[in-house]
Amino acid sequence: MKKIIMYSWAVLFSVSLAAQDTLKLNLDLDQCHAMALENSKAIKIAEQNMNKAKAGKTTARSAWFPNISASATGMYSRHELQTELTLPTKTFDMTTGELKPNIAINPATGQPIIGPDGNPVFNTYAFLPLDITLYGGAVAGISAQQPIYAGGKILAGNRMAGIAENLASDNKQLKEDEVIFETDKMYFTYLSVQEKYKLAKEYQDLLKAVVKTVNDSYETGMVNRNELLKVQVKYNDATLQVQKAASGLKLSRMALCRVIGVGLFSPIQIDDSISNVSFDPDHLAHGSFADREEYKLLQGQVELAEQQVKMVQGDYLPTVGVSAGYNYFNVGLENMSNYDSHGFSAIANVKIPITTFGERKGKVASAKADYTIKQLELQQAQELLMLDIEQARLNYQDAWTRIEMTRKALDQANENMKVCDDNYSLGMETVVNVLEAKAEWQKAYSDKIDALTDFKIKESNYYKVTNQFEK
Repeated sequence: MKKIIMYSWAVLFSVSLAAQDTLKLNLDLDQCHAMALENSKAIKIAEQNMNKAKAGKTTARSAWFPNISASATGMYSRHELQTELTLPTKTFDMTTGELKPNIAINPATGQPIIGPDGNPVFNTYAFLPLDITLYGGAVAGISAQQPIYAGGKILAGNRMAGIAENLASDNKQLKEDEVIFETDKMYFTYLSVQEKYKLAKEYQDLLKAVVKTVNDSYETGMVNRNELLKVQVKYNDATLQVQKAASGLKLSRMALCRVIGVGLFSPIQIDDSISNVSFDPDHLAHGSFADREEYKLLQGQVELAEQQVKMVQGDYLPTVGVSAGYNYFNVGLENMSNYDSHGFSAIANVKIPITTFGERKGKVASAKADYTIKQLELQQAQELLMLDIEQARLNYQDAWTRIEMTRKALDQANENMKVCDDNYSLGMETVVNVLEAKAEWQKAYSDKIDALTDFKIKESNYYKVTNQFEK
């Protein structure tokens, strides 16, 4: 894959001037692969998913470390406070050396005198007038929270993030394989239509020669007009086939341009042939489903489901955490010293779930069922992927057999056409048989082109399902 990507820059400079100063891209299959990979929106999306998964892994890893934060709040609000306070007093006890409330005692009972409000009455009160102006205040602090045990959720979360990153990478590889396969189909289809356009031109030239021969014979009176009309009808049909082939070539070129990411009407030139094929059945690899990107993606889904069970179980396990902080508080006063306070605090927290009345049981059972489903889907996929690989291998072999058969058929049709031409020139064959021989030759040639195209596409599909594109 890496060597294919290296072509992407070279392609930008692989241009030549056509006869009418039109820039034409000269491409080969590897360059088409590189351009398709470079311009594929599906691959770009897969790359962004990889970046997303990498960011998620970083986020999950951060749960192991303390969460540190700082805060500060300031306020300015000029506020005057004027009031008068009446405060109870205390007296000094000579015996104990302490201050005690100066409560009035009823001489008759020896009990404290209780006022109408239900509170004791004091012998004396202090009068305190207040006149304070506040300018505002500020609060600042820094804190840190550190989880000690979170029911295994942090470990499960980190494992899930790692699995998600691997899944994103496997998905990108799958998209690259799909892009290469799609490029191969468009590339070989274009070569196929290009060959059929040449075939249509050659068939037209053959019939043009027949028309000339029959016309000469008609002018000399050797054949009647009916035979001339027959060959002219076939020639006109061949001309129409050339036009259709030209339109098909244009459409197939546009389809290839779309895949490689250039303008639909961009002129391209491919100096390649659909006939460049080879096949060695002794080196066919049977392949393994475990190498398929589809299998790796399903396997990752199983691993995610397993960790999800642990995440759900962790919601109902004890959690332990600690936090520590330092805070500072200040109030601004007029004509007085500002009031401030600061200090350090530490807190330990333990949370133990007691009962959820069946919630835990239901959620864990649901997560385990999903895990079992993913396992069964993986087992089912093993058989389907192996069947897919075997089918691709047999199709690849059958496509080669088809090529060998069409080659023989073309050789026979070519020989039959020559015999008919020779016999016609000797007056031993009818023009109808000559036209039929040429039509059979054209069909045999067209079948050979179809067989070659089908072989190249089946070969690409075989490489895809056996994970051999990088090789």
